[in-house]
Amino acid sequence: MATGKTPSGAEPVIAVLVPTYDNRSTLDAVLRGAAAHGLPVVAIDDASTDGGDAVLAELEAEGVVHRRLRLPRNLGKAGALRAGFELCRQAGFTHAITCDSDAQHDTDLIPIFAEATRTDAGAYLLGCRFPLHPDQPRRNLLGRILSNVAIRAHSGVTVGDAACGFRCWPLELPATVRGLSGRYAWEEEMITRAAWAGWPITSIDVPAIYHPPSTRVSHYRFRRDWSEGIGIYLLLLLEAVLPRFSRSSGGRRPFRDGFLRRFDRLLSPGPLRGRRLEAATARWFQVIALAIGGLTAVIAPPSIVTLAAIAWIGWRWHAGFAAMVIAATPSLLELEAFDGKMEWFILVAVACLLSGVIRKPASTRQP
Repeated sequence: MATGKTPSGAEPVIAVLVPTYDNRSTLDAVLRGAAAHGLPVVAIDDASTDGGDAVLAELEAEGVVHRRLRLPRNLGKAGALRAGFELCRQAGFTHAITCDSDAQHDTDLIPIFAEATRTDAGAYLLGCRFPLHPDQPRRNLLGRILSNVAIRAHSGVTVGDAACGFRCWPLELPATVRGLSGRYAWEEEMITRAAWAGWPITSIDVPAIYHPPSTRVSHYRFRRDWSEGIGIYLLLLLEAVLPRFSRSSGGRRPFRDGFLRRFDRLLSPGPLRGRRLEAATARWFQVIALAIGGLTAVIAPPSIVTLAAIAWIGWRWHAGFAAMVIAATPSLLELEAFDGKMEWFILVAVACLLSGVIRKPASTRQP
């Protein structure tokens, strides 16, 4: 996709999309802050019960809100976003910067998102809360780390903040790539599915804003949404391992964006150093892959079938060449064709493990 251009070759037409549900206390300030930067603001009311629809009506009458839509029933964040994306597409926009209505996203960064999108209109732009906030709940931080590692396992792409909703979406992406989640896990699921579809993924650092617990309004329900997230990640892992043919979308080529991209991940375990969250994600995943590889070497019966299964799952799971060699070592020792050659396999595995210089893994780029 041409840099700075949409698929049609035109300059991107950007809107700010704000989904809201029972955030009346912060809604006015967020929408006015978003509109202050000259981009049209589209608001989606997910059947609020606190009078937020009246606030939106007033702001629309003032011209602060360009378009608004009230959903007939609460669809969750995923449903509100999908409805907003479709409304933006119908209005002629090509991209939407999504911003939450709870005032945890700094609307002054909207111009930075817009400029990055104009520079690379074909990229899926993610916000990354960095550095970490000292008041960030530890449960949320753990979920963030696990989400990052899961996306690395599914797609080979390293991200620093899979859960951040401050993003810029090419509207072609949600129109052509379908997610299954119904609530908060949908945004994280879409990172994996976008990577599978060949979309470039970039990121921008954004401040981590956490309001005092007494004033913080969150509709995230740990048991319900955590369970959904675990379920969708297991489903994505199953999809990643099972045979799948990449589908071409627009100008993307399935062989290049599917097979070759996945083969690149096979050769590199990822960076083992670095303080960025993306580097930490790759390191966590590599440790997990090596541990599972060692466990497989101990438990799996050595045979050609085991060797084939390890090769297939290691490739599909982006496990890394070093982890695959460790897992396959007992089976390789059983094959006469590899007599006297095991030291070379071990040497290559150690070299890959220590350096990762064969091919760096896919990662979010910092504009």
